[in-house]
Amino acid sequence: MTSALYGAGAEYALHSLLILASRQEPVSVRDLATYQQIPERFLGKLFTRLKAAGIVQGTEGIHGGFTLARPAGEIAVLQVLEAVDPERALFACAEIRRNCALFEERPPEWAVSGPCRIHAFMQDAERKLKEVLASKTIADLVCELGCKVPKAFNDASAAWFHDQRRSRRSPAREPSGS
Repeated sequence: MTSALYGAGAEYALHSLLILASRQEPVSVRDLATYQQIPERFLGKLFTRLKAAGIVQGTEGIHGGFTLARPAGEIAVLQVLEAVDPERALFACAEIRRNCALFEERPPEWAVSGPCRIHAFMQDAERKLKEVLASKTIADLVCELGCKVPKAFNDASAAWFHDQRRSRRSPAREPSGS
């Protein structure tokens, strides 16, 4: 099994944002989790991070939930990844260039001067990865998904969320005393 740079949190957040981008009214974390069959508690924690990053905004109440805080075309994939998985690095240099058996615990200047070439290469690769992630927006992903998903599925999805929202009834109002 391989280890991924970005984990389930990134995947859950991106998929959930695609759903929000296609909905006009707020969507609850519970409905998003149920719809995608993913853990609600974990998704709730991700939405706390997304809200703090200004990617989503929440409304309270029986028909509350989350919407995008700004247009989907203004939300880069990189912003989402940095919100849900902060301080993620492609490579962590351990400076093993200092550890050659021939150095007898005293590496010569030529071996340690300047940046580690492997570290410099990996930093360049990370910059390029971030450029690609910054160039793609939630709107781009919605558009790409729209080319794949049949209209009938989109309609069924919209109906499912509408039914979930409608099934939440407002609490009965107490008669006001005179």
